[in-house]
Amino acid sequence: MKIETKKEKPELIPLKNHDADSYAGQAHDHWKTGEPDLDHMLNEVIKEKGDFFCSQPWVHMYMPTYGFQHICCNTSMSVKKHISQAENFEELYNQPEFTKLREEMCGGHKDRERTLKTCVRCIQTEYRGFDSLRNSYNKSATKNTKTKDEMDKLVEKVKKTGDGNIGLPEYLHTVELKVWGNYCNLKCIMCSVEDSSSVAEEQMELGEIDIDQIKERVTLRTGFEPPFTPPLIRYEDNYIKEEEYWKIIDRAVRIKLIGGETFLQKQNIQLLEHLVKTGKAKDKELIIFTNNYGYPRMEYVRDLLSNFKSIVYKCSLELWGPKNDYIRYPSKWEEVYKNMKLMNRIPQLKIHPTCTLNPITIGYVHEIIEGAEEFTDSLPNFSNVSRPKWFTAHCIPDDIRDFYLKRYYSLPFEMIDKCEKAIETLEQREFRPEKYKQMIDAIKRRDKYRGDNILNYFPEWKDHMTGSYYV
Repeated sequence: MKIETKKEKPELIPLKNHDADSYAGQAHDHWKTGEPDLDHMLNEVIKEKGDFFCSQPWVHMYMPTYGFQHICCNTSMSVKKHISQAENFEELYNQPEFTKLREEMCGGHKDRERTLKTCVRCIQTEYRGFDSLRNSYNKSATKNTKTKDEMDKLVEKVKKTGDGNIGLPEYLHTVELKVWGNYCNLKCIMCSVEDSSSVAEEQMELGEIDIDQIKERVTLRTGFEPPFTPPLIRYEDNYIKEEEYWKIIDRAVRIKLIGGETFLQKQNIQLLEHLVKTGKAKDKELIIFTNNYGYPRMEYVRDLLSNFKSIVYKCSLELWGPKNDYIRYPSKWEEVYKNMKLMNRIPQLKIHPTCTLNPITIGYVHEIIEGAEEFTDSLPNFSNVSRPKWFTAHCIPDDIRDFYLKRYYSLPFEMIDKCEKAIETLEQREFRPEKYKQMIDAIKRRDKYRGDNILNYFPEWKDHMTGSYYV
């Protein structure tokens, strides 16, 4: 497996006079225009649920494409040391950002500075009455006996010693190492330049961002200039020692594969092949995020996956049917749907459509739910877009909001109940006209650049798309 790089380790240059920790921990409200009172929100959540414990800092491991490990996939907070600067994953797993958070959890959040900087999204989500990623990860981590016992042991240790350094857990529930880079074949409107090379390329070609600005985004968050050159982040940029990688994989109960585009990164395929060849696949659970498009050997992937203990197959969708192709350009629904049906033949695989709530898709949740019923009895996963800031619920103009709400409330009561998160987001959102203008300008640029037209799919936006291109 081609993991290690022959490139020399870079000397990471720190950004002077910049508090990366505070920058990454800035609190933005997904619904309101002001800064959220996270301290009050956390108190209310604790009052209702008893605590705010999360399994993420204890038995999970997540590293994004740019090599600064995060405490979980639902936060912008990262440790302030790049993987190339560390001897191993254990060193990264016990950096101050991790240890302090564990100590706060064990202390009942009497101290909570780290929690308020790290857990912004889950605190807001739970305060408003929705299940968060914290809830789902806790449920899965405690359901597995190995990781539950491991977590209980580690929590007791920190309570006894007061020290959040827990070493490297014997069992890790979910391991998500996005260290192979950001190569992706789609240009999803709500995706980021760090997660998709195609998004980065398009934004650069549109003049929305340049190489230095992309690197600055990571620099402001981490405090260091990252060792990669956009738009493409490669595995060589992250300096993974192969023996260290396999040490983590061997401890993982569940492996989370995600890109870029998962199946277009050869190391992900090689990982599956290795686990099948060594006989370890039968004991491993998988959670896979994929756009289901553009990989020519999906039957081969299907055969590999058939060897694993269980697979949660997260289909990254925005809409059901050809409208999906507009948001996740240049995806083709016919192929996406064909590959979903192919994977659905694996008995131990469960398909979970995974969607964002953005200014366009938020009005079509009922269509996604109805379409997904072919594959699952569960509701699709919906998460509010928090970036780019010009494509969040704040950007929805009043007439579009009213149009979507009127349509939702004309649906059968059972469906209205299933669309609760979209409806409440529409009702609670506060409009930000400056972000709305940025969104309209961004959509117009993409339509002209791609030779597409939003009105072919979403005619309700006609009054907002002015100019000769839309006549």
